[in-house]
Amino acid sequence: MKLIFLGTSVFALPVLQALQGTRDIELALVISRPDRKSGRGRKISRTPVAALADELGIKLLQPEKLKEIKDVLKELAPDVMVSASYGGWLPGWFLAAAPLGVVNIHPSLLPRHRGAAPVIRTVLDGDKATGVCFMVTDGGWDTGDILHTVNWEMTGTETAGELEKVLAEAAALALPEVLSKYADGTLKPIPQAGTESYAEKVTPEETVISWQSSAEEIRRAILAFNPVPGARTINRSKILKIYSAETSSLQGIPGVVLETIPLIVGCGIGSIKLLEVQPQGKRRMSADEFVRGHRMEKGVVLGET
Repeated sequence: MKLIFLGTSVFALPVLQALQGTRDIELALVISRPDRKSGRGRKISRTPVAALADELGIKLLQPEKLKEIKDVLKELAPDVMVSASYGGWLPGWFLAAAPLGVVNIHPSLLPRHRGAAPVIRTVLDGDKATGVCFMVTDGGWDTGDILHTVNWEMTGTETAGELEKVLAEAAALALPEVLSKYADGTLKPIPQAGTESYAEKVTPEETVISWQSSAEEIRRAILAFNPVPGARTINRSKILKIYSAETSSLQGIPGVVLETIPLIVGCGIGSIKLLEVQPQGKRRMSADEFVRGHRMEKGVVLGET
């Protein structure tokens, strides 16, 4: 089976490795988004998939627009294409470039959490279960027919980063068999069923903790924005990111520091014990270390500029 793979972010890495290591698959080409400038120095940053493709010695293209490689696709004549966290729109002519189309790997139980940020929204919404869907891409946003689903029960303690890793590994494990059965006709695409929802891209405003929210809602936000972009608040006019926390039984005014060691902050309902934080311009550290080094006191109000 001749195959072309599309991917950009870290989520796609286990899938690319699985394809490279599957005997009956000829991985003819990897397509990734162009490298971009990032960080304070605005240096060119290689996409994770591009870096891995280089390491594995696989042919790689990074077009700004897919129409730039239309002739390449025609020449390669793949049987199927697979996408995972590619991050770009796939036009109709591209979807028709392989007899079996484009199989997309989406980290949610479609039609729930269609869109750009399914893993973060799964954690943020406190879903009890999630999974990976293998979908035959059509012209809509994550609306294609489903080939196969891998289900995953949530513990309620996963960060978005941890959940993404688990789902990526589950997808990589299942993919070779899914492709084989799809190619021989054993797996038939079926329409999505259920209540649809959309996982919109996270805005900077959403990452700012609202201390008027309940302790449980704040705990989920901290998990959802870990490792990036990080849930944040303001402490004495400086940004304080919070990476780990648990709910507490204390009651108090929202945003007010109720105890210092352990560091407990009042919420709209209940309170929350901070476990790991990152002061502006500093490394990540335990909340106890932060309290000792930054003279945190009871009564300090977080969130005020």
